[in-house]
Amino acid sequence: MGLFLAVLTFVFTLFVGVPVGVSLGLMGLVGVAFMGTVPMEVVAQRIFTGLDSFPLMCIPFFILAGDLMNSGRITERLIKFADMLVGRMRGALAHANIIASMFFGGITGSAAADVSALGSMLIPAMEKDGYTPDFSAAVTASSSLQGPIIPPSILAVIYGATMGQSIGALFAAGIPLGVLFGLSDMAVVIFLAKKLNFPKKVLNLTTKEKLSIIGQAIVALIMPLIILGGILSGVFTPTEAAGVAVGYAFFISLYVLKTVKYRDLPKIILNSALSTGSVFLLLAAANLFSWVLSTYQVPAMITRTILSISESPVVIILLIDLILLLVGTVMDPGAAIIMLAPALAPLAAQAGLHEIQFGMLMITALALGLITPPVGLCLFISADIAKISMERVAKAVFPFFVIHLLVIGMISFMPDLVLFAPKVFGYL
Repeated sequence: MGLFLAVLTFVFTLFVGVPVGVSLGLMGLVGVAFMGTVPMEVVAQRIFTGLDSFPLMCIPFFILAGDLMNSGRITERLIKFADMLVGRMRGALAHANIIASMFFGGITGSAAADVSALGSMLIPAMEKDGYTPDFSAAVTASSSLQGPIIPPSILAVIYGATMGQSIGALFAAGIPLGVLFGLSDMAVVIFLAKKLNFPKKVLNLTTKEKLSIIGQAIVALIMPLIILGGILSGVFTPTEAAGVAVGYAFFISLYVLKTVKYRDLPKIILNSALSTGSVFLLLAAANLFSWVLSTYQVPAMITRTILSISESPVVIILLIDLILLLVGTVMDPGAAIIMLAPALAPLAAQAGLHEIQFGMLMITALALGLITPPVGLCLFISADIAKISMERVAKAVFPFFVIHLLVIGMISFMPDLVLFAPKVFGYL
């Protein structure tokens, strides 16, 4: 009865528009209230326990570093660099959109930040260049999924902290997978470019102009190199790397690029604090609810239910994929990881999935929900920028959705695709 009322509370509060973090917290409160013998003090204890994790300390620093770099008009520099790389291809601006997302993801680690920053510049530019608003918004939304996959991935930090896995190993695994997602997007653009006769640009840049563009982009791209190089070489922990990234972003934005002034810092820090607060509210509430689910033995129920359907590893993995894809359409990926990872991990292990492989499967499958109705945060943002309906973007994003499903299938059944990078860097 208590579990039923808790789930009902969550569904109802989401339906009436209550923020997900608050809905999860209310759900946990109702679940604890109907346990009878459990004191309400447990609520505060579980919330504190959920945030009392050293690896999670890197999240606010990564967010602040990304905000500092983004406030320094780094987006325009990355777009110019990406456009220079693929400017002679048909559909060049769409390819530049994807490559810029790859670079931008290595700075912010967030899909929403990606689609907001790049979309505000690239969607109008693509429309001016002859692309339809539907396609412009769709490619921007789809390419933004590289943000949560390419390090520094906040979702990787959350999974690592929740399941006690190496964040460095998850970051290493995210590099080739993020690139694979980007290449899959580019494959769709290449196919559609011929079919829809996308425009082909002619770039006549001098050597001096090319070197200038490269130099401006390198200033931004050094930051992810510092983060990844420091972590993968063992010089930094993820939290230390995040702190160094903030220092680098501060120095570059204020003293090298000189695009941020001291008077801008309070606003930047406030925006970062608000973003951090929303993330940590989700983490705290999700940890409480995860404990409620465990107390009501929901993980065991899920395991028994799936095993009653089939004990075949292939079927189990496909069912896990289906659960993740469905949950991702209605729930924030970070909260879903905290809730589902402990419940699904035993099944994943029984099906032969490595812990790092399972983590990357969760991150990619749940992130796909960001371009999937009914919630589809990235769809909503890109549609708003393009000033068209979300339904039009959802229709245009379908080819990208299909190829991303194929990539998720590869992650599910090709462990070496995920694990070779962590092995190269000595994590496995």
